[in-house]
Amino acid sequence: MAAPKRVSAGRHTNPKVVRVPAGFRIEAVAAGLDIPSGVDFDAVGNIFITEMGSLTASASGGPGRIVSVRRDGTIALVTEEFSGALTGLTYIEGAFYVTEHALPGRIWRVFEDGTKDVVVDGLPGGGDHPTAMAVHSHSGRIYFGQGTRTNSGVVGPDNESWVAIHDDLHDVPGHDLTLAGKNFESPDLLSPQRDTRALTGSFKPFGVLCREGEIIPGDTLCSGSILRADPDGGGLELFAWGLRRPLGLAVHPDGRIFCSDVGMEPRGSRPIADAGERIWQIHENGWYGWPDYAGGEPVTDGKFRPRNGPQPEFVLKEHPPLAGKPAATLPAGSGIAKFDFARSPMFGSEDTAFVALRGDLSGNGDHGFKVVRVDVGTGFVDDFIANDQPGPASRCQSGGLERPIDVRFDRTGEVMYVLDMGTVRATSGQPAQAVPNSGVLWRVTWIG
Repeated sequence: MAAPKRVSAGRHTNPKVVRVPAGFRIEAVAAGLDIPSGVDFDAVGNIFITEMGSLTASASGGPGRIVSVRRDGTIALVTEEFSGALTGLTYIEGAFYVTEHALPGRIWRVFEDGTKDVVVDGLPGGGDHPTAMAVHSHSGRIYFGQGTRTNSGVVGPDNESWVAIHDDLHDVPGHDLTLAGKNFESPDLLSPQRDTRALTGSFKPFGVLCREGEIIPGDTLCSGSILRADPDGGGLELFAWGLRRPLGLAVHPDGRIFCSDVGMEPRGSRPIADAGERIWQIHENGWYGWPDYAGGEPVTDGKFRPRNGPQPEFVLKEHPPLAGKPAATLPAGSGIAKFDFARSPMFGSEDTAFVALRGDLSGNGDHGFKVVRVDVGTGFVDDFIANDQPGPASRCQSGGLERPIDVRFDRTGEVMYVLDMGTVRATSGQPAQAVPNSGVLWRVTWIG
């Protein structure tokens, strides 16, 4: 195990520029985290954090690390040597369950001494969206999210970074689907001559056509899904599907499963505008509409037409029944991430979820960069923690929040921790880059 590293001075923090409701106090308890992605506590309340381990702003880099935060704010390495970026962790019965974005995707069981083993392997990783954090349900099983490989079901120019390496990747449905036969034209990403064109079908590898009436077989290990298993990895099964990027999962105090889902974007061969971001209650065997519905509404509605493309059409000839409407909806570009439910009256009723919003990667958007309260019973959303000046703190060098990515209450339920992934710098035409060691862990307490 490596020696602890001292708090980095690379990120200035100033809680005075962060607004919290009357009676609450916010403070920075640790800095110098390297692109952190998830936080949880062991049985006695010690703090553990996953770090992505990549300078890219996406979760496709690696390898990741697990660190602990000591009472004096120093950061100690617990374990590393993973294959890909780590996207979160959850403490369950003496060990942390850690999700890894790799090809294939995995869930590791990591003990507090740093030893580890793989409990779930062979997940459809790679692509755009990772295997997401695990949660422990009242039933004793673990639930975790698996993102889609593409934006809206079609491999295209927005996937160029991985198509050249893994040209066989595509999305996989949870049950058999019948295609409408839509194919999409784009530059040929596999040709050295970029003036050539290619056609790609939905749910197909790049450059492979689909045909009307073609049946794509479903698989338990599908993309855009919620899966569940026993804590030892046995009994793996599909719980729900038709999501795009189920990034955060949380168990309501009454045992219901909820997840955050990042909507489709106006990019790639099948751009879709204003698809929004949402919190879903997850029902067993439910289908949530991706890639032909956004928040329960068909993408053929004119509201989803992008400026950079035609009105979206269905890529599926037939659709399973929709599982229902979202518990809450947030604007596109909010960067909805992870969340936790209130477990103490000082933070609200048990229907109150506190949701981290990291904003868009450009940092220029009008939404996100804060923590919001969501009433999953009514869908009402309001700010809980936000900077005095909108946007990430780096926009005006204020020392406030940059990009909250996780919210977690401690074992008592009386103290909230907000994990801030840190500063991201975006340059036109280049991938966004996260600034090393700029992540911060914030603490929110009730002072009356």
